[in-house]
Order: sequence, then C-alpha cells, then structure tokens
Amino acid sequence: MARPKAPCGTYAAYRRHLREKSPVCDACRDAKRANSRERSNSAEVRREKQVAREAEKAPVVVEPVPTTPEGHVSRLETLREMLEQSRSVVAALTTSDPTRAYLALREQREILREISEIQGNGQSTKGVTLEDQLAAARAEREQREAARAAGA
Repeated sequence: MARPKAPCGTYAAYRRHLREKSPVCDACRDAKRANSRERSNSAEVRREKQVAREAEKAPVVVEPVPTTPEGHVSRLETLREMLEQSRSVVAALTTSDPTRAYLALREQREILREISEIQGNGQSTKGVTLEDQLAAARAEREQREAARAAGA
C-alpha cells in the first residue's frame, strides 16, 4: 500500500513538483520559502547573532593608556590592554561559542609570548641568526672546557 502524497503547501510537495517536473504551485513555492528561512535561521546563525547583540550591549570602557614623556604609548602597555580585552572575549565565548573561544585562546597565548619577550622572561631567538647561535654555543663550550681544565 503506497503512502499518501503530501498535500500542496508543504516542502515535501514542492520537492515532488520538482521530481515529477510539474509546474510548482504558489502554495508549494511559499512553503519552500518558509523552509529556506527556517534553515537559514539555524542554531549557529542564531548563536552568532546573539554574540553580536551582546557585544553591542556591552559597555565599552576606555581607560587612558599610560604614555611616555614624548607622548608615545609603550608596546608593553598596548599588549597588556590587548590581553585584558582577550580575556573578557574568551570568557564570553566560552559560554556562547566554545569553538570560537579556541581561536581567541590562541591569540591570547601569542600576546603572552610577546609580553614575556619584551620583559625578558622568554628565551626568544627571533632576530638572532644561526651563526650567532653557533658562536654562542661555541663560547659556552670553550668556557666549560676551560673551567674543567682549571679544575683538573
């Protein structure tokens, strides 16, 4: 026994019109439009819209950034400000969109790395040539050998 056909005015009937290559009636065309609207309003789209609305509502507090006597803003202060903004973004994204929070966390790690380089905490080799690194390693080895020879 065959299943009854979907009545006109439904998305299934619209698909049947296409499959049978018959003219699509207005009711089925309207059902197709409604279906498309619903699909475009998926959970992901709704979540992105919600995040955008929350970002618009959030009060933007701009604190004066310390400047040097010449009026320049230090790179370290700029990075610290970026880090604070990144932390608030990550906190908001963790609850609303965890997949995007991962990208914000990567950016946060990059900011922290730059801050540690500026403060001298990191052992960065950025800007140092291989020749310089080899010369430093040879000098360290010669110092160790000299200390060993002096102690023996």
